[in-house]
Amino acid sequence: MGGLRFAVLGPLRGWRDDGELALGSPQQRSLLLALLLRANHPVSSGQLVDDLWGEEPPAKPSAVIRTYVHRLRRVLGPEAPSTLSGGYLLTVDAGALDTHRLEELVGEAKTLRAAGEHARAAAALRSVLALWQGEPMAALPGPYAERQRGEWAERRVTVLESCLEAEVEAGPSGEVVAELSAVTAEHPLRERFCELLMLALYRTGRQAEALGAYRATDRRLREQLGVSAGPGLRELQRRILAADAALLAPAPPRPAAGTGATTDTGTAGTAAVAAPRPPDRAPVRPTQVPADLADFTGREAQTEALRAVLLAPRTVPVAVVAGLGGVGKTALAVHVAHGLAADFPDGQLYLDLHGADGRPTRPEEVLGVFLRSLGVPADALASGLAERSAQFRSLLSERRVLVVLDNARDAEQIRPLLPGRPGCAVLVTSRARLGSLPNAQVVELTAFAPREALGLLGQVIGEQRLRAEEDTAAELVRLCGHLPLAVRILAARLACRPGWAMERLLDKLSGNLRRLDVLRAGDLAVEPAFRFGYDQLTPEQARAFRLLAVPEVPDLSPGAVAAVLGLPEHEAEELAESLVDCSMLETAPPDRYRYHDLLRSFAQRLAPEAEAEAEAAADADADARVRVRVRGEEDRPAAVLTRLVARQHAETVAALGPSAARAALPGASAGTGPRAAARPSRVDYQGVGALVGQYAGLPEPPRLDLAAELLLGCSLLCETGQATRPLGHAAKVLLQAAVRAGDRTAEVRARLVLGRLLTEVGSEPAALAELLRTRDLCTAHGLPGPLLALAHAALGALFVQVGRPGDALGGFTAAISVWERLGDQRSVAAELLNLAGAFTELGRYDAAVRVVDQSLLICHRLADYELQALALDSLGTIAHDRGEFEQALRHHRNALSLLRPDDRRRTGRTLLRLTESLRALGRGEEAVAAAGRAVEVLTLDGDRRGRGLALAALGDALAECGTSPQEALARRSEAYDILASIGSPEANRLRALIGPGGSVVRPRRQWPSWLPA
Repeated sequence: MGGLRFAVLGPLRGWRDDGELALGSPQQRSLLLALLLRANHPVSSGQLVDDLWGEEPPAKPSAVIRTYVHRLRRVLGPEAPSTLSGGYLLTVDAGALDTHRLEELVGEAKTLRAAGEHARAAAALRSVLALWQGEPMAALPGPYAERQRGEWAERRVTVLESCLEAEVEAGPSGEVVAELSAVTAEHPLRERFCELLMLALYRTGRQAEALGAYRATDRRLREQLGVSAGPGLRELQRRILAADAALLAPAPPRPAAGTGATTDTGTAGTAAVAAPRPPDRAPVRPTQVPADLADFTGREAQTEALRAVLLAPRTVPVAVVAGLGGVGKTALAVHVAHGLAADFPDGQLYLDLHGADGRPTRPEEVLGVFLRSLGVPADALASGLAERSAQFRSLLSERRVLVVLDNARDAEQIRPLLPGRPGCAVLVTSRARLGSLPNAQVVELTAFAPREALGLLGQVIGEQRLRAEEDTAAELVRLCGHLPLAVRILAARLACRPGWAMERLLDKLSGNLRRLDVLRAGDLAVEPAFRFGYDQLTPEQARAFRLLAVPEVPDLSPGAVAAVLGLPEHEAEELAESLVDCSMLETAPPDRYRYHDLLRSFAQRLAPEAEAEAEAAADADADARVRVRVRGEEDRPAAVLTRLVARQHAETVAALGPSAARAALPGASAGTGPRAAARPSRVDYQGVGALVGQYAGLPEPPRLDLAAELLLGCSLLCETGQATRPLGHAAKVLLQAAVRAGDRTAEVRARLVLGRLLTEVGSEPAALAELLRTRDLCTAHGLPGPLLALAHAALGALFVQVGRPGDALGGFTAAISVWERLGDQRSVAAELLNLAGAFTELGRYDAAVRVVDQSLLICHRLADYELQALALDSLGTIAHDRGEFEQALRHHRNALSLLRPDDRRRTGRTLLRLTESLRALGRGEEAVAAAGRAVEVLTLDGDRRGRGLALAALGDALAECGTSPQEALARRSEAYDILASIGSPEANRLRALIGPGGSVVRPRRQWPSWLPA
């Protein structure tokens, strides 16, 4: 961040070159402070939430943080701060922060004092004191800013103490005595200031005043604290009374670091003041970290992040490895500790704190173990926790020791175990984040990447065996959720049975609820690791953990969490966040919650157990039995899923807007308000498909009508080929349930979704059967008119796709009639464009233009840019077919300029038509570029048929250019394989073009797996 400077030792300020920057609101400045004081180190979003709000975050803290970061980038630059996985990084140049300058000057003063140049050291420290411009981080809110204010205020007093020490050693003046008198009055309980005042007075010939200063301090300590002056003050008083001549001489230069002398600026120490100490015994060097794993695999990024944290200078860094049970926290901590052995030459302390198994080790017991390990005899151990913690800090004050605290329960267990002086570092593993620990940086550990999981499996069973069944191995580790413990158990079972084929375990792992039973080997098992975490939850957390696993969806929004739990959204989100904090639930952007696959399996096994425990607890209390029965009904899967279906239904209504909602969900448009946008920013088609499929699969789903409306609404919103599979599977299950229940309306909605999706993937015969059945059911049973209109429109689109535009005219005309009767102008405009397409296919260009013009009038009136883009694209198609290729180009390009970047399907199809016009004009290179872009866009969209058509267009454009005949053949062959597999008529043309030089074997027809019987 060239040219940027920051100051935090006063009000937070920033400058670019010589101009001061407007850093925003106090909360935004607090975020900047948290990043500045951890500059050049990644900071997780969870850590920032703790820093800014502590125990009381807002409803959507991650969204607020993203807003602040966006605003800071407008001020500081587009990459300041940069986004990392799960957090942010602010890069600051050396010397660009006043605390950096402070550390440089303090280090310089240390060196000068060690060399006996006390006057120069004092001058350097005076420069340090000048860096403070009032209260540090003044007026910044949040727990982190509050902590840092206190720490840096204390740091100033420590620097002042060092400065006055140096000035006294250089030869005190009257100004020094006056300042010491004022400082002693300001800090009456800091005995070191009184020592320096006494020494300065004595060296300036004011012995009586020096003794008077002692008496005043001793009296104050007795009155306020009930203690007498400490040994340092008493020893100095004795030496003044004895007129010790050594007190008059300046102190000799301090020995170099590493000889046992104190050199830190925050610790006083002159040979003239302190009595000689007897020689210490040789310090004990503990090396307690367990052995590293010989087959430790992966985790390179996390290892480097932990090393960077633990080697941070001028502080006591605390690195917390957080994650769910079995994710490999201990293995990573041990591996990192071994790699840092040379950086902590005075040893490594290690202890398992048993935080997750219900019997956490008390901090005083941990300190007892550590102190004995450091050579303190048992009879010399301090008795209380505070005293023992102080003894531990004192013993580590001149050492470089790495303290590894494994399996911590909470921050309260850790705080007394932290060293007090720079040089040491602490590495903690915990299921909780522990972000409230001072100086803590949290590294979230998640499951392995697939590559890492396969790497561990190969390390244990051998690379040759892994390669022999690589596809099966990949599926095995996927079924393990790539969880390191599960993969290790799987590997152990295979290693002990070299004759087993991996397929054998694949069959055993395929059953969701049996999976945890299979993942056991000797004393290793996944379920106990999860059970330890579950047993620590409160009753409300445990209920939430069980219920959120009921919907078998990829993830849940905060609103969906509230629906599942039957709670207000803010309460539900707090519960979900508390589960995230103890690693029983994961977060996924944007603002979603999800389970690890194996943890979901564990949660789903708990329902019968929890029900039995609740009934047993209420057995003797009639009222309690009633409450348990009511709660039990509310928590049954059917009730939970019904609440979630109702929530998703309401969200879909809001996203569709009033007119479209009337079509898919009759009567649901009340109160939805005007249509804010043509499409919502995120349609959760994966979640809706999974939810509807699961719900329709229940023996007797209570609200099958809602599920059917939800699925149809979602299919109307989705404009991506990636939605076809999840929605298609859900529609198949829904159709079976509707037929079973005799619900004709739900059946029509399911068939309508299937017909539309089958048309999209190019399965025209099956699509035709579903849509004709849909139309006939609507007519025979007098179902709502909008459903009949949707059926007519879908049939029209299918007829155009299979080359029957004359048959399409009747469908589109019938649909337009219904929409006009309902007053749904947007749907009228859309169907007019479809009707224009049919006219164009028939060569009736004037009629097509008139219909498009009618649609454009409605588009302009509604200010609907999406439909306007489609209208322009239609005009481009008409112009092309008329031979007006330049005009066609203009229309297609104008259409592209109006389409949303995320509307990949329409963008890709428009690019295909643009390619045709460019080819007609002989602009080959531009045609190749447009077709290549169409391939990219439609591939991203998941539109398989569209990708086949785009590859065919690219092959045609390349062939006409004549520069890459082999590439043209390859693209046409690839297109043929796709289009022939779905039965597209275009495949026949390509087969003739490919000829004997390419593939002429017709691929086996690939029917969609969700095709109805």
